[in-house]
Amino acid sequence: MGGKLFMKKNMRYASMALSLVLASSALAACGQNDKTPAASGDSAASGSGQAVKLKFWTNARHDADLMKEKIDKFNETHKGKIEVETQIMTDNYEQALQTAIQADEAPDVFNAKMKLKFEDLVKMKAIEPLDSYMNDDVTKRFGENLLKLDRQNALDGKTYSLPNYGTTWRLIYNKDLFAKAGIAEPPKSLSELVEDAKKITEAGKADNVYGFALNMKTPAAAFERGLLPMVRLDGKDYYDWKTGQYTFDVLKPYVQTLKQIVDNKSMLPGYESLDIDPLRNQFAAGKIGMYFSLSAEPGVYDSQFPTKINWGVAQVPTVDGQAPKGANYINGGASWLYMSGKSKNKQAAWEFMNYLYSDEVLVPYYEQGKGVSVVPSVVEKAKEPTLKNFKDFAPKDDAMWPAYPVHKVEGKPWQNVISEVILGLTPLDNAIQDLNKRYNDGLNTEEKAGNVKRVVIPDFDAHALIKK
Repeated sequence: MGGKLFMKKNMRYASMALSLVLASSALAACGQNDKTPAASGDSAASGSGQAVKLKFWTNARHDADLMKEKIDKFNETHKGKIEVETQIMTDNYEQALQTAIQADEAPDVFNAKMKLKFEDLVKMKAIEPLDSYMNDDVTKRFGENLLKLDRQNALDGKTYSLPNYGTTWRLIYNKDLFAKAGIAEPPKSLSELVEDAKKITEAGKADNVYGFALNMKTPAAAFERGLLPMVRLDGKDYYDWKTGQYTFDVLKPYVQTLKQIVDNKSMLPGYESLDIDPLRNQFAAGKIGMYFSLSAEPGVYDSQFPTKINWGVAQVPTVDGQAPKGANYINGGASWLYMSGKSKNKQAAWEFMNYLYSDEVLVPYYEQGKGVSVVPSVVEKAKEPTLKNFKDFAPKDDAMWPAYPVHKVEGKPWQNVISEVILGLTPLDNAIQDLNKRYNDGLNTEEKAGNVKRVVIPDFDAHALIKK
């Protein structure tokens, strides 16, 4: 049987996005999770005996094949009860969703990985708290640490989304260039990072090979990939969670390391205007010894920049090469799906969400390299992912950190200031002094105005964030 995948215009939102619409139905079968309480005035099937029709919007294309397969199956096993129509927004997802929310026509379930702010959606009552729907099995499976991530998937004690996958950060390196330079393993310390980059550059001079590369066209993108992961793996952060103060001094040794690689001429030339895809292209061609990046790389080198080089993945270095005192961070792992706060079929929507969050869906999601799972039961049950090196991005010394307080800061963002240090335009000490003052002044001003709440965690321990 199976569903039929077809293209159509969404008449109301045609000016904002094209949609792939998935609707499928087949043989009837049993329902799912009969222990979940129904929301007031709602049931999993309409009183008329017709199937409840749910709308599901997503901005994710990378998982479309697996999601189609699983949603087809859900529709087949719920024929006559629930029918899900999926729209994959190919453009302006946030704009289309915001318009739909304001018109009280939001989809019943929608992808949470987007630019619309979680706290704003809660204030608008655009998303539904899930606490009354989750039974003990769900709570036990995900655990309190994944269900109550403040200002990430929970607010004021209420949970609005459950996790699936997140982004992890690693050192990507060319094993053949390391071997040619006489280096047995990837660097474990900052000093080794500098020295290895130098050795690879010297060994590859004839072939225009460089030991290290940095995509500094967009400083924020560059430093989220390597600088911040190294800092946090050492248990530090530029925001002191124990005191609620900014302390950019902690960045010093890591910035000095990157500056030294530049000064040694071990950095790929043009790094100051280099974007990530041109960097990847050079790496795939065997011209770069190593660089920092994210868990999307296995997919990139499988399809976007297919390569024959022998490449590997390693945890980022610590300051002294010793065991991590903190935790590398997982980005965007706290949430995956939201239920509309205005849905007229909330029980059916939860039944659909509960299915998508089941191991039946999340295990192959991880195995096929759609995303790095942060759900323990998924990682335990999953076979080794099929994508080359994807398994090395699985959480080990990684955790989801607290969310920074969000507030206005006058002047340049810290990433741009640090990039000027690496370029030799601004002395490091001056930069740190400037950042400490501006960011703390910004927080103090916004706190006094009632626009932000200072985050203070007196017993904060970065290494304790890792749940073994």
